[in-house]
Amino acid sequence: MPAIVNLLFNVVSTNTTISFTVVLPMVSLVSLLVGVGGHLLLWLVLVRNPRSRSKPSSVLLLNLSLADLGALLTLPCVLLSASFQNWQLGGATCVLLGFMTSVTVGVEIFSLAALSVLRYRIVAPRTRPPASLTQVLYIVVAIWLVSLTMALPKVTYINFDSGCTWSVGQDEWLFFLVPAFLVYYVVPLLCIAINCGLIISHLHSCRGTLAADRRNKKATALLIGSTLVFAVSWLPYYAVEFVNVMSPYLSSISPPSATSPEPSEGTPTRVSLLWEVASLAAILLVCLAPCWNPPLYFLLSRPAVRQLRALLPSFFQKHLSEKPAQRWQIAPAPPLPPPHLPIPQPPAESLTHQTLTHKLTQ
Repeated sequence: MPAIVNLLFNVVSTNTTISFTVVLPMVSLVSLLVGVGGHLLLWLVLVRNPRSRSKPSSVLLLNLSLADLGALLTLPCVLLSASFQNWQLGGATCVLLGFMTSVTVGVEIFSLAALSVLRYRIVAPRTRPPASLTQVLYIVVAIWLVSLTMALPKVTYINFDSGCTWSVGQDEWLFFLVPAFLVYYVVPLLCIAINCGLIISHLHSCRGTLAADRRNKKATALLIGSTLVFAVSWLPYYAVEFVNVMSPYLSSISPPSATSPEPSEGTPTRVSLLWEVASLAAILLVCLAPCWNPPLYFLLSRPAVRQLRALLPSFFQKHLSEKPAQRWQIAPAPPLPPPHLPIPQPPAESLTHQTLTHKLTQ
C-alpha cells in the first residue's frame, strides 16, 4: 500500500504555515513512549500468565501488538525528518520505512479480521468448533507471509528519487492506491462488521451464564473498539491520497506525473491552509494509531488488570495494599475512665441502732 512517507515528506518539505517541526515531533515522541510502554505491559500480562498464553485469542492479540510495535519503531524516522524538514537517512531507509509500513498495517488489519472470525466461532460453537492453538499459529504465519508478499512490489516496482518521495505517474499511483484501499481497508472491515453483527445477534438470541455473557460482550467490545480505531485512523489518509491523485491542481503536493512540468528550483511551493490541516490531521492519526489497543484491552479486561497488579514490583504492591488497609482500620478503643471510689458504708453501730429501733416499733 502507499506508505505514509509519501504524504509526510512531501508536506514537510513545502512552505507550511502550521509548524510541522513542533507539532509532529512532539506527537511522534509521545506516541512512541506511550505506545511502547503500553504494549510491553500487554506482553507482560499475556506471556507471564500460562492460562492467557494458551488461548488462541491471546495469540492473535499478541500478533496484533507485535504489528503495532513494528509501526511504532518507524516513528523515530518521522520525528527526525519532521524536525529537519528534510530526508537525511538515505534511500535504503526510505524503502525500508515504506516496506515496514505496508507489512505492519497488513498484519494489523488481517489479525483483526482473523480475531473476528475466531470470536464468532467461540460464541457460536454449534456452527463450527473453535480453532485450536496450532491452527491459530498457522493463521499467524499465513498473515505474515501474505503481508510480506503484498509489500514486495513497493521495493521491486517503485523507484525513489532524491529525498523520500514517490517517482511514479498518476496511472501507476492509482494502480497501487486502489487495490491497497480495497485489500487493506474495505474488505477486512466488511469481514469484521459481518462477524461482529453475527456475534451480537447470537448473544441476544442465546443467553448463557452471566459470567460467560459478560466475557463475550467485553471481548466483542474490544474487537469493535480496535477496529474503529483502525478505521478512523486510516480513513483520512486514504481520503487525502485520493484527493491528491484525482485533483492534482488542488494542492502542490500531488505525486509527479509523466506529463506535468517540473517546478523550478527557485520557485517556492505554496500549500493551502485547508490542505495542510488535512495532511497534518491524517499524519497525526496514523502516528497515534498503534497506541490505542493496550488501553482498550486493560479497560475491558478486569483479570488483566489484576494480573498486572500481581506482576508489579513489591514497592507498588505495598503502596496499593496499604490504602485499603488504612481505610478499613478499626479505631482504637477509648481509654477506660478511672475506677469510682467505693461507696462509704455507715458505721456498724448506726446500722445496729436502726435495726433495733425498727424491731421495737413493730
